[in-house]
Amino acid sequence: MSFKRITLFLIQSSFLGLALVLVVGLSAFGTMRIVLSSEEVVVPSVVAKSVPEATSQAARHGLSLRVEGKRNDAKIPADHVAAQEPPAGANLKSHRSIRVWLSLGPRRVTVPPLEGGSLRTARLALDQGQVPLSRVVEVDDAAEEGTVLQQHPSAGESEGALSGVALLVSRGPLGADYLMPDLIGRSADAVLERLRTAGLKVAEVRYRTYPGVAPGIVLRQMPPAGHRVNARTQVSLDISKVTQ
Repeated sequence: MSFKRITLFLIQSSFLGLALVLVVGLSAFGTMRIVLSSEEVVVPSVVAKSVPEATSQAARHGLSLRVEGKRNDAKIPADHVAAQEPPAGANLKSHRSIRVWLSLGPRRVTVPPLEGGSLRTARLALDQGQVPLSRVVEVDDAAEEGTVLQQHPSAGESEGALSGVALLVSRGPLGADYLMPDLIGRSADAVLERLRTAGLKVAEVRYRTYPGVAPGIVLRQMPPAGHRVNARTQVSLDISKVTQ
């Protein structure tokens, strides 16, 4: 190739490169100009609207709609917008998107059958079903202690928000009532035997020294003499011990 042709080729290549750089620069300038010239618009509220309604509402403000996902919502009907980002009233460049999450409607909860079982079993079943336990009420009943007598709501599928399941539970039969005798000054061994025979529960026994009192004597009692007690009453006693 002659020197003249080589020179001509280099000149043509330089012009082609310059033209390419110019085109890229103009394109970038045009894009930047469009971005900078995009006006800000106030984001409308699309919550509780169907997708077509929300899309139309967004378009009227120069925006588009982008569905991000779905979630349960007890107040918003299924397939309607449950939440949006940015929120209504915020400023956003035109031609941008409002991100939305659609409602699946209220979460459906299945309440397990609990009546007739134990309170412990009921707690486990509710835990497994992710159903909250709102409260437990105990009553005297012929059923064994800890037996679930009634539940509310009843077993089955529950639609909508569920504050929790309430249980009525047996404390067991009440049994006989007694008037608490005066135990102070009596032999602790005889007192403990008498309480056991009556079916009363001795919850706590504390031993302490007391000057002038022989060991093994009841010094203090709870409940005091004259109070009505039964098998569920917890009795506590203070008993004298050998002085150190």
